[in-house]
Amino acid sequence: MKALALVLLLAGTPALAADRAVAVRIYSLHKLKAINLETDGAVSAGGKAFSGRARAVVRGQLVALEGAAHAGPAKSIKLSVSGGLWFSGSGLPRRRHTGEIVISQDKGRLKIIDTVPMETYIAGVVSGEAQDLSQPEAYKAQAVAARTYTVKRIHAHSAEGYNLCDSTHCQLYTGTGAVSDKARKAAQDTRGELLTYLGQPAATFYHSICGGRTERMTSVWPFEHKPYLVSVRDGPPAGRPYCSIAPGFRWKTRIYFTGLTRLARQAGWLRQDETADGLRVTARGRSGRAEYVEITAGGRKVNVPATEFYHGIGRRAGWNAVKSSYFKVLQGRDFVLLDGVGYGHGVGMCQWGAEGMARKGYGYRDILKHYYPGTEIKND
Repeated sequence: MKALALVLLLAGTPALAADRAVAVRIYSLHKLKAINLETDGAVSAGGKAFSGRARAVVRGQLVALEGAAHAGPAKSIKLSVSGGLWFSGSGLPRRRHTGEIVISQDKGRLKIIDTVPMETYIAGVVSGEAQDLSQPEAYKAQAVAARTYTVKRIHAHSAEGYNLCDSTHCQLYTGTGAVSDKARKAAQDTRGELLTYLGQPAATFYHSICGGRTERMTSVWPFEHKPYLVSVRDGPPAGRPYCSIAPGFRWKTRIYFTGLTRLARQAGWLRQDETADGLRVTARGRSGRAEYVEITAGGRKVNVPATEFYHGIGRRAGWNAVKSSYFKVLQGRDFVLLDGVGYGHGVGMCQWGAEGMARKGYGYRDILKHYYPGTEIKND
């Protein structure tokens, strides 16, 4: 674990962004007791080279490698991967990783941390986050936003022994097996570039589809106001939104009161003896997104922050059930119809808006300036 501690220490120093390493917890959303490994190039475990297949397993408070590589049981096992290492298992997406990998156990589950160079990580994030896009300039905008977000959030999980997780809680990172040429080139072409405000890395939140206007951060989260995270029109005043080209720009979801009751009880918005019979928007933000919704149950009215409603429904019914908080409510006899636009929280850069701007000939610097007004790009 000394090598990992050193990485985390270095991450806190003013090293150039492009030269930093990022320690990422992989399969962070999965509770694993075992995982399959398969080499794809040079790999060593504990300093001993191995090839073929192996299996990492939890043994009490220790971990061990079985198969082609025998190591442990030990508190942690270090793998040096200069080629590639494929991970797989029942119910797991198959992924390829490279770098310095440390496998340990945490509360009886496998804890796998992969430390990779910054630009390797950024290429992977861009491939995951912008996989539906096509324009090189949109990819470059995503690369700068992702790199800046990484530097800004580099200590997000330091107390847990790593920098960032591999899920959308931090940024989506699925390793090196599916990195596209466009993503790799975007990382190379913007190497080391950060988006800054008053000389400091900006909080570069981004989302999929804004629906026509982004939202100010304070209307979505109770964070300190950022002058560059304000509501921005997505497109010219008389024109269509840049992101209107996105599949699923408009959406409709019917929610029956029986389902709303179940979800609201699970979320704690309603008591177990209450039944939902109405839903309406009670406050909207600058963009037009809901800020608060009201659930009625008999004679009682419950005000719920729209962000909490969006996340609460998403966690329990799937993220496609309510794609954003940008909707109007139409009430039927035993259901409500949510008629909405957009996908995601709506703060910062609209990824499909970046794609639309790129198709109209805008460069990545113009795109970033549009969605984060008042910021500037600097090469760290």
